[in-house]
Amino acid sequence: MPTRNNDTIFVKELISNINANLHVAQLARVVFLSEDKSRANVQPLALNYSGSKRALLMNLPVGKASQQFIRVGSVVSVLFLDRALANWDGSNQDFTLSSKRMHDLNDAVITEVFT
Repeated sequence: MPTRNNDTIFVKELISNINANLHVAQLARVVFLSEDKSRANVQPLALNYSGSKRALLMNLPVGKASQQFIRVGSVVSVLFLDRALANWDGSNQDFTLSSKRMHDLNDAVITEVFT
């Protein structure tokens, strides 16, 4: 009876590839902060497997509670929302989705300041 090793390898690789493209949260350092502290650019702290820095995440909304503590150089938590936030205007109003993307780097928000 042949082994099903190829099936097992395929499933493990598939899971690994899905996880590599599923963004949930990261630690990052603030490199730019808007004057009103409502938007920030951040550098993810975890390096790529090659040892190089990851791309900057730009123009991220900063949560209200974090705005009083955030500064350039702060370490923050960055969460990636389940759905696209491109059509969200920052209010409490419902909004339509601009795409079907999920857990995408483009849908990041800053929720906590650690340092």
